[in-house]
Amino acid sequence: MMKFTKKSLLLGIAALGALTVAGSVNATLANAKSYAKVVSNTKLTTPSTLRNVNFTGGSALYTKAGTLKGAKKVANQSTLMSLANSNISQNNVRAYQVAKTNRGSVYYKVVTFNGQYRGWIYGGKSVSNFAGGLTNYTTFDNQFLSTLTTAQQNATYKIANPGVTNDGKTVTYKEPAWTQYKVGRAITDSSPYANSQFKIDKVGTRTREKDQWVHIVDTTNANSPANGWILFSGLTPTSTPVAPVADNAIRINLVDPSNNSTVVKTFDYVRNGAAKGSQFGSFTNNAWTIPSSDQSAIEAKIRSELSGTNYNLSNLSSSQVAQIAQATFGGSVNIAVNKTAAIADNTVRINLLKPDGTFLKSTDWVKNGATKGKNVGSSVSNSTLWTLDSNDQSSITNQINSALSNSGYSLANNALTAAQVDTIARGSFGGSVDVYVVAVQKATSTIVPMATSLSSITNWITLQGTTSEYSTATASVDLQNDPKTFTSSALQSDSASATALINRIKSQPDKVTALNKALYLAAATQYNSTGVKLDGFSGPAGQSFALTDLSGYMYTNGLGSLKSPKYVQFVGSGDSLKLKTYDGISYILPANIGGKYGTPVNVLYSFAGFTDPNATSTAK
Repeated sequence: MMKFTKKSLLLGIAALGALTVAGSVNATLANAKSYAKVVSNTKLTTPSTLRNVNFTGGSALYTKAGTLKGAKKVANQSTLMSLANSNISQNNVRAYQVAKTNRGSVYYKVVTFNGQYRGWIYGGKSVSNFAGGLTNYTTFDNQFLSTLTTAQQNATYKIANPGVTNDGKTVTYKEPAWTQYKVGRAITDSSPYANSQFKIDKVGTRTREKDQWVHIVDTTNANSPANGWILFSGLTPTSTPVAPVADNAIRINLVDPSNNSTVVKTFDYVRNGAAKGSQFGSFTNNAWTIPSSDQSAIEAKIRSELSGTNYNLSNLSSSQVAQIAQATFGGSVNIAVNKTAAIADNTVRINLLKPDGTFLKSTDWVKNGATKGKNVGSSVSNSTLWTLDSNDQSSITNQINSALSNSGYSLANNALTAAQVDTIARGSFGGSVDVYVVAVQKATSTIVPMATSLSSITNWITLQGTTSEYSTATASVDLQNDPKTFTSSALQSDSASATALINRIKSQPDKVTALNKALYLAAATQYNSTGVKLDGFSGPAGQSFALTDLSGYMYTNGLGSLKSPKYVQFVGSGDSLKLKTYDGISYILPANIGGKYGTPVNVLYSFAGFTDPNATSTAK
């Protein structure tokens, strides 16, 4: 699930002009010293799924901005805090309008998904992020399909009790119920699909209820109206097909140590050129052996398959090696795995994983007084990342470092990253979390800012940094078979040249538009590098990282909210044509940034397409 950071979400609003005044709301004030007034009021235009929010309990909900005359309270802070902690998704919240007062305060209009509460709430002093009474909220946690067992992934299903009941497990939904505002059922009656067979292609859990939802697709009709989301408990399996083993592969069934027929996971291991019926290993010096490269690969695969289960197997024993060695290609072998110890109610198990995702070891962290199911940490207003109590974080860090002593792996800089803190904080007592550790060696990735216009997302350009207040990038325009080049910086500083140019083009609206566009797009090739550092992003050599790993570094180094230098435009017509200055172009940071330590990182941004200022003037 592609997830934007909060800053990138609201930067998107600013960059796309979502805060352009669509219609002012003027309060009639009895006492100008006592009441604020609204200076802008507009609909939010970013994708609706990125405007799901939750109450923080820090502000109340009003019929209008709380500082306006006549504002009445819809719900107090206590009520909103109760909604924020609700375990019912109908209490999810959507923000859809934003207003700003003459005092610089931002207010958002919100509604609960069930429509019970609707009103305005204080959102801070900046439109760059939700603040005050609101924070970003993820209503549904998309998970890897491997969350299900192999058997569940391969099975086909029917709807257990077809009918019309709107209970999450009788009909299907376009999105898991109540996770997106006003997105409802895919079908209202599943009776016509009582005999249809479905496969599962997506899985996840609702944030509030913690119930498991799956997305199903008809096996005979990829476009069936019944395809959609449903509670996993609403399905019944019809079959569990078993694919044949390839002639050059052995199937390794990982089974429960107390019940050989209980298959936890299964996978096929292929050896190119192997002949069906031949043995996988060899018998020499009175012992069965397999090539060391195969053993390492199989052990890694076993650890990967068991990740997230209540089982583990770090290394194959000599007897298990012998079992695999005696297996024949085209056949299968059962390998018993270890069932992990039960996790105490006041304990979280931290599974330490190598950079390739294989299991290294676990450590159990205990907190006196903690109760089963309670989160280890807590969410934070104005941040997408959860946090830990400082004492808890210190204790957990020390315990992990101790567990990793002499293992060849460590936490990066022997400290938890913000993403790792977030992972542990979201974990629950009585459960487990996975934390990746790194090898000792590190590598540095250089940062390469790139951008493209939202009006044509095809041509990515490498942004050039500048400390100049105005854009120094060259804009080329043909003025009646007379090619000329200009820069915003030169035009702004040389009034005589600007005046001469105005006199030349004031009777040619097409040339004015062409010149404005060229100056705008030239500015969009640069960024204001003041306070921006590109000194590289370091981590374990060769290990992959995602935006969540990079985000802290980016915002610390000024890369989270880039803007171009200021630029100029020619506004007006005829003798009224004049040169005006515009604020820098805001770049929107998308969420699909990732890479590997040691290789350059293309940090991708986008910006709003050119808008003719003579059609809609927004000059500063």
